[in-house]
Amino acid sequence: MDIVVPTNRVSPFLPEALESAMRQDYPSWRLVLVDDGSTAPAELERLVAGIPSAVVIHQPARGVSAARNTAIRSGTSEFITFLDDDDRWPSDRLRALVETLQRHPDAAGSFGNGQYIDAEGRVFGRWNTAGATQADFLRGTTPIPRITALLVRRSALDRAGLFDEELSFSEDDELILRLLRHAPLVSAAAVVVDYRRHGDNATHADWRIRYRSAERAVKQNIAAAAAAGRNDQVVLLRRNLRRMRRSTAGNSTGRILGDLRARRFGAAGRDLRDSVRIAPWGFVRGFARTVASRAGTRLRPQAR
Repeated sequence: MDIVVPTNRVSPFLPEALESAMRQDYPSWRLVLVDDGSTAPAELERLVAGIPSAVVIHQPARGVSAARNTAIRSGTSEFITFLDDDDRWPSDRLRALVETLQRHPDAAGSFGNGQYIDAEGRVFGRWNTAGATQADFLRGTTPIPRITALLVRRSALDRAGLFDEELSFSEDDELILRLLRHAPLVSAAAVVVDYRRHGDNATHADWRIRYRSAERAVKQNIAAAAAAGRNDQVVLLRRNLRRMRRSTAGNSTGRILGDLRARRFGAAGRDLRDSVRIAPWGFVRGFARTVASRAGTRLRPQAR
């Protein structure tokens, strides 16, 4: 088992992340921390010095995809999994994912559910990723697993390829869709990661940047499926793309209304323009849902 930890900093949460890896009840693993151009390489070396079977690889800053690819190429283990420098794992994570994958020899990987934690480590929410067929994941009717909740076979990555180092966001989604074009992913139906929300998360980037990367991730898979003559997958992925566009445009209405209340009229205008360009009817439906929901909340009798 190779545990891939990419980082470009000495995160204040990294010691907790590493400790959660050390607490695993699965007996055989190797931790590969890739220092992607941090300013404190010696400190990273110190943090992993006491971890058996851990290595640190230093490289110039090239991004999270390049860091993960470096770690993957450095090993030969049958299974590969991903630990971000601000997350943490329950102690049975590796065992649950490995045992699930071993029961499905045709699968490319296994995945689980997750919890949201804040900067202090307090749980404030949870997500579940349902087990689904390749077709359901590819068409987007079931959200694909998150990379932080995934364990994959090296043979599956050998077949599908590694992370796309040209993508600044959605590189994990692009890879997971690529894996799903070749083989299924199976659910362990267990919480396997505590995902930390804090001010430095990549999810705080401008929604337009994240949308363009997400769109590119799906389009690349459409092109690859077409080149491979898999027209069935092309149809599914095009549905995924349409669904993503409608969802992105529809979900912008709450942000626009918030900007208007805060008198950020320029931001509201830009969000409105860009959302309508992405999916006009998706925006209209999302706006109608938002208005109806808020009107219903105001009209609902208050408990006494």
